[in-house]
Amino acid sequence: MIQRPVCSLPQFFLCLLLLVLGSLEYAEQLHAQVAPAPTTPSAAPGLAAAAPIETLTPRQVDNIAALGQVWGFLKYFHPAVASGQRDWDAELLRQLPAVLACRSVAARSRQLSAWITSLGPVPACSTCANPPTQPVRFAADLRWARNAKRFSAPLRQQLAFIEANRYQGTLYYVTRTGSTTNFPHEEAYIEPALPAQGLRLLGLCRYWNMFQYYYPYKYALDEDWAQVLPEMLPRFAQASTPLEYRHTALALFARVHDGHARFYPPDPLLEAERGAYQVAADVQFLEGQAVVLRVRHDGRVPTSPLKPGDVLTHVAGTAVPDLVKQRLPETGASNRAAQLNTIALNLLYCATPEVELQVVRDGQPQRLLAPAIKVGTVPPVQPPVADSMYRFLTPEVGYIDMARIKGDKVRTIMQTFSHTKGIVVDQRNYPGAFIGMYLQGFFLAKPAVYGRFTRYDPTYPGRFLWDPADTLKPVGTTPYPGQVVVLVNEVSRSLAEFMAMGFQATPHATILGSQTAGADGNTTPITLPGGLKTLMTGIGVYYPDGSETQRVGVKIDVPVRPTIAGLRQGRDELMEKAVDLITKAPMTTP
Repeated sequence: MIQRPVCSLPQFFLCLLLLVLGSLEYAEQLHAQVAPAPTTPSAAPGLAAAAPIETLTPRQVDNIAALGQVWGFLKYFHPAVASGQRDWDAELLRQLPAVLACRSVAARSRQLSAWITSLGPVPACSTCANPPTQPVRFAADLRWARNAKRFSAPLRQQLAFIEANRYQGTLYYVTRTGSTTNFPHEEAYIEPALPAQGLRLLGLCRYWNMFQYYYPYKYALDEDWAQVLPEMLPRFAQASTPLEYRHTALALFARVHDGHARFYPPDPLLEAERGAYQVAADVQFLEGQAVVLRVRHDGRVPTSPLKPGDVLTHVAGTAVPDLVKQRLPETGASNRAAQLNTIALNLLYCATPEVELQVVRDGQPQRLLAPAIKVGTVPPVQPPVADSMYRFLTPEVGYIDMARIKGDKVRTIMQTFSHTKGIVVDQRNYPGAFIGMYLQGFFLAKPAVYGRFTRYDPTYPGRFLWDPADTLKPVGTTPYPGQVVVLVNEVSRSLAEFMAMGFQATPHATILGSQTAGADGNTTPITLPGGLKTLMTGIGVYYPDGSETQRVGVKIDVPVRPTIAGLRQGRDELMEKAVDLITKAPMTTP
């Protein structure tokens, strides 16, 4: 990248002259100018090649954390940086040796202050103090920058001036497509798989600042986000293998408690470590235990000794509670139910075509040798033969499988069920297609508000604003008059939760099941050094009254969980309860 000053010398004196004359027009134009995108590769990899530090002292950790916080602040607030005029990855690594060597807060503050001054003057911003045109959900959290124990008074004043006169032009490092936040111009530094120590520290600082300024649920974190940076720095610095680096990243993702914060697409090295084989069965945590939910028996896989309702106690000689304890700190999810679901999905992967399992069946412990299939050969569990996108459960109750839904079939489905007493919508899955709120429109006689949303304020990093409430619109002139029961559980995530919220705005809907994944909202891709790819939730999603969905999940009207006894009997207890509710409900009229 080519470094360019914010103003050339003639421009700077002209700005001063116009300010003296009482005109801010030219200064504002300069403040909001859009710089050409840098075209040369970043110098960061070369700078990161310096000899690594074996062990960081507490002072060095605090020095790097301070540098990372100031670096991220300037990235999004300073006109010379936010407009894309600096090779900003390289700048972090250029400053790192000098900041690491600082032996006091005063020395560190002088170093950081001189660095900021070298970026050039920050023009005055006449619009930055104006209130936003939309209501504020929460303001930018810059308490770290006002900490007198970590930053000198002159440095704090510099940071406050930049905040008050922050960049108002087109952001180089952040864009929005529709309602989706994007982070363009972030280099992946794909090779090697274990980046140099400097690049690993850069990746941590990049991630921390993305969440600091562009995460819509930062207020909902369990811990002070400012403390996560220094706590994770030693782990990123000391990661010595590609796998250890990835496990360190997983531990970081887990700290944000966001169900979208996972490797996506899945990381090949972690996939290989998990195992090339998988037992053809589904597992769900019920009553505090890992329970076999379904087993594939169709001749396409070796016959399994497992049965629905078996309680798994050991996998390959390790107790399941120990596996859970080991994996929870690296399992990103919004709530414990969703964490356990992720662990359940990965519990039966193994390295060999057979794995020893210990189960409890009918109260008796058993030791089984279960065959495993090559991952990707066939789906691990065969769907029930009767499954389809839609069908009749009884002559008066219809069923829709949202995992198979297609937009062009919705009208046909609703015509088929037009004379039924009710419909069961199975949302214990991820929707098979994005159909917006089209299906819900068939249940409405008039428009209905179903949700409110927040998005980042492009004029003030870290601030989130309320968008106007979103409304469902009726489809057709005669709404479906029957009951609608929507089945949900911990598998219901993101779009599934969004769809459930839409059903809740219709007049005869009931949400039946258990806590959902609590990860609602569009996803934002994040790229980290070593080619790591992850996600974060990019917009805030709330009920019309402003109540939360993130982490807590959608509101449950009728709580129901499967039981181990029910599984052993081959029952779907949520489905049974849904049919019972519909059958016993009084008839409604359009």
